[in-house]
Amino acid sequence: INGTKLCTHPYGYTPFSFDITEYVTFDAENVITVKVDHKTPSSRWYSGSGIYRSVNLTVMDEVHVDLYGTKVTAPNLEKEQGGKVNMTVNTTVVNDGTKAKDVVLVHTIYEKGTENSIGTVTTAAQSVKAGESKEIAATLQANNPKLWDITAPNLYTVVTEVKVGNAVVDTYETEYGFRY
Repeated sequence: INGTKLCTHPYGYTPFSFDITEYVTFDAENVITVKVDHKTPSSRWYSGSGIYRSVNLTVMDEVHVDLYGTKVTAPNLEKEQGGKVNMTVNTTVVNDGTKAKDVVLVHTIYEKGTENSIGTVTTAAQSVKAGESKEIAATLQANNPKLWDITAPNLYTVVTEVKVGNAVVDTYETEYGFRY
């Protein structure tokens, strides 16, 4: 970032991320370079060399969902399938600010790639202390979700909105397939 080497990630098949906040110059132009330096073979077979996955710059509010911070399960799917399925949504919210914030989460589940919602839930406000993170649990009822299998790969997107006051400060998406 701006000529300073930030990090190295030697494993081309795994996702990774880095917080670049302290390396950027605010209110000025920044140069972010992502480079592949394949000097020696990295596995028992030729794995190629290059960037084969998306490279994204994510800008976050000081209050946000942690990276990979949402876990979705449907613990009673086998019994509830064919009706309302109770899903557990555990979300880790981070407050990088200097003051505690009251946070409300709104989770909505959609059929993947559509605007067809099959359920939504809004949590009660919970305080997240400054400089800390907090896991917030919610139960979301999904109305008659279709099961996933190899002949019918039905997927859903759980959209999580983080609200501080009336403002949405972060939106996070998680894919989920109902399978038992």
